[in-house]
Amino acid sequence: MKIVYVVSDSPEEWNSAEWRCAIPARAIQSTRQHQATLIRIDHFAYHTPEAMAACTEADIIVIQRNAFGPVLQAMQYWKARDKTIILDFDDAYHLMPPQVRNYTFWIEGRIVQNGPDGKPFSTVIQPPPLTQFQWGLQLAHAATTPSRLLAADWRAHAAVHYLPNYLDLPRYLNLKPLPHERIIIGWGGSLSHLQSFTESGVIKALRRICIRRPQVQILICGDERVFHALDVPESQKRFQPWTAPENWPQYLAMFDIGIAPLHGAYDQRRSWIKVLEYMIMKIPWVASQGAPYEELKDFGSLVRNDPYAWEEALIEMIDHLDLYKERAAQEPYLFALGQSVQENVGAILNTYAQIRQSTFPTQV
Repeated sequence: MKIVYVVSDSPEEWNSAEWRCAIPARAIQSTRQHQATLIRIDHFAYHTPEAMAACTEADIIVIQRNAFGPVLQAMQYWKARDKTIILDFDDAYHLMPPQVRNYTFWIEGRIVQNGPDGKPFSTVIQPPPLTQFQWGLQLAHAATTPSRLLAADWRAHAAVHYLPNYLDLPRYLNLKPLPHERIIIGWGGSLSHLQSFTESGVIKALRRICIRRPQVQILICGDERVFHALDVPESQKRFQPWTAPENWPQYLAMFDIGIAPLHGAYDQRRSWIKVLEYMIMKIPWVASQGAPYEELKDFGSLVRNDPYAWEEALIEMIDHLDLYKERAAQEPYLFALGQSVQENVGAILNTYAQIRQSTFPTQV
């Protein structure tokens, strides 16, 4: 098969494109039996020579997320030329709370830009991107998502296949923790997690933990709003700005304990990747109960969203850290090894082949 991934992330926000497009594409290329190419979504939408050449050769075109505007027209163009069109998405746009940065774009269609005079002005997309996204789902032959709940949400509109995020294993291996005196409780993520912290009870728990265990330090990576929301002494919290995906494991290696708070229906549609990364790095973890991490419940600690539940679980880990680190290096680590993209590239290709066969039975 020849597969083209149409990526929507800009270099400044490169995250979902790495998990959903770049990592699978490299694994597919490594098989030497199939081909995978990445092109930019604006090139796809406006039929640049690069995009035309790639898509003409493709059997399958996987479009990341942004099914609206001229992208819908391009989807129809290639669908009419017997290409299998798959829409891949990893976010619950239909359940996005107002606190999330992209809420006004997806729900209201509003874009704020700076004019030539430096003053901001807004334009409005009509219909809103969420409405057009639904059209894109109906236009595509199928969709893929790393959340079973997301797949269930949209199955009335399209054939949606659950396709997990898999680990790019080599980048996590042979990384040793940097020496540090304090016990570091760490978290890293994009700008859509503030409510996960403010509403889950974990912020109150961390404040009490820092009082009870002064040897603890909280490390927040990526979202400065989460860092500022932490009501703990300045000496007990650190901030690390967003970093490129290939550098991220170096910061993960600093964690002694990982946390993964969730809140509400929006967060319940996240993938398992945050906790899976803790496991491949042999990091003990505590996470909110819910669908994203239910499959991993035997490998860490799932807690209800209550400050005292978070506090109790984290204090237990802090006070017996060597034991929990020893456990994290056993079954959790072995399970994570089996979730590498190198081990599961066949599952990705089988999903695409199944979609292709249902689209064009005589061509597979």
